Amino acid sequence: MAVLPGFPTVNFDFGAVRTLAGELAARDVRRPLIITDSGLVEHGVVEKLLAALPGNPDVAVYDGIPPNPTIGGIEGALAVYREQDCDGIVALGGGSVLDSGKALRVVATHPEPIIHYLRDPSKITADVAPYITLPTTAGTGAEITFGGGIHPAPGEHQLGIRSPHVRPDLAICDPDLTLTLPPVLTAATGMDALAHCVEGYLSSNVNPPVEAIALDGIARVAKYVRRATEHGDDREARWHMLMAGLQGGMAIYMGLGPVHALGHVFADSPLHHGALITASAPAVMRYFEPHFPEQLANLAGAMGLDAGKSVADGITQLNTELGLTSSVRELGYPGDDIDAMAERAEAAHFNATSPRKPSRDDYRTIIADAMA
Repeated sequence: MAVLPGFPTVNFDFGAVRTLAGELAARDVRRPLIITDSGLVEHGVVEKLLAALPGNPDVAVYDGIPPNPTIGGIEGALAVYREQDCDGIVALGGGSVLDSGKALRVVATHPEPIIHYLRDPSKITADVAPYITLPTTAGTGAEITFGGGIHPAPGEHQLGIRSPHVRPDLAICDPDLTLTLPPVLTAATGMDALAHCVEGYLSSNVNPPVEAIALDGIARVAKYVRRATEHGDDREARWHMLMAGLQGGMAIYMGLGPVHALGHVFADSPLHHGALITASAPAVMRYFEPHFPEQLANLAGAMGLDAGKSVADGITQLNTELGLTSSVRELGYPGDDIDAMAERAEAAHFNATSPRKPSRDDYRTIIADAMA
């Protein structure tokens, strides 16, 4: 049975954002930096967060985090952190913002540029800035995980930041903060949560309680992702999708697999991570089908699929109903060197917890399938 590191504390429910002021005070954070993206400023989500901090004039805001996290975005936030003499970090956003905050909490207190800690995470010590996350998407799970991917520059292959010391101190999960999430991002991040639960369940690590959490998360996505996508103001659906995203974050602690290895390979493009994961998943499930019939049957049951319908077909159908695609090429991925992609996929660290590790030839077949 795998022994997993503990999850951060989580405040979860409608109105949970109102706990932020007390949580900052409990950590003696008097000058927090809120990092976010410009879209959340435009949609009034940042204003909603600031309203939860009455009488606190020492809050700084940095809204320059890009759609895919980069060193440049982190350095921009660090400059504001130092200029405003901040003493803690609050991340409001999706996976890009939340992963950027993990890197920021390191460089805010460590002496070397962030690239050094991306190349060698063993240099990261427990001396990190206080860090609270508030997810505005329901799917990345980054609000509670101890790793993330950072691109040295836009379009370059991401490097990982992975350490128990970057795990957030607290996640405040308020479904109210997800109500303005556009349909396409609701769908893509929701299916990202599904992939986290699926790969966590299939992981070579064994932990029945977390496996049960993963299956429950899969059931929530299958039941509620259409409603949340079609009716963004459906509060019940938003609650369940945010919970599914959190459960996906818990499943990530089990380790991931080939779906995320492909997501890593395809991440040299500006395409959305969740959409890439979603498009890659059916091909990987087809690869697994002959080898793990019992586990795939359990996944099909959690998804509520009819007898005889495969998990790959079930994911493909969900993608179609949500207006997504199950083809990375159709999504707009420009690469065409399958040999090079297969080499990178085979080398990805995600394979370490795959229940069956694809060979390079296997990856050639899987990638060709995912791009068809």
